[in-house]
Amino acid sequence: MKNVDLRQLSWCNASSRKVDITKIIDYIDNNKSNSEIHIGCDSHNIKDKCIFAIVVAIYEPGKGGTYFFARKRIGKKQIPNMKMRLLKEVDIAISLANMINSEISLDKTFVHLDINPDKRFKSHQVFTSATSWVKSQGYDCVVKPDSWASSWLADAYAK
Repeated sequence: MKNVDLRQLSWCNASSRKVDITKIIDYIDNNKSNSEIHIGCDSHNIKDKCIFAIVVAIYEPGKGGTYFFARKRIGKKQIPNMKMRLLKEVDIAISLANMINSEISLDKTFVHLDINPDKRFKSHQVFTSATSWVKSQGYDCVVKPDSWASSWLADAYAK
């Protein structure tokens, strides 16, 4: 499956107004000293498509924050099972973290995964490989129930 070209996606702010990705990176750069950067991705199958939502949230502890999001539709035939879909979410989140970190120096980037550490849940099947992948890229990995950027924000835009 091809990589998602994050620069070509239609990015929006929290009010759903279109924003160029370069403006988002500028915003992060201008606010990075007091803020945490959280990145997440979630997906849902809708008819013959899989809708991926990608979120970057800029959070200033004690004050709040904002976020930006984009959506990508991929044919379900390209993602035949849940394991591949979950790993694609991880791939997209890491790709966004890498893109941002290649342009600006961030002390810490949190990558949120919509994956459950509890073996009773289906998403657990990729837990070890997904979290290891994120950590191997030098990012802090956040999983359920704390992964609000993927499990809450991105989830809302993937439906």
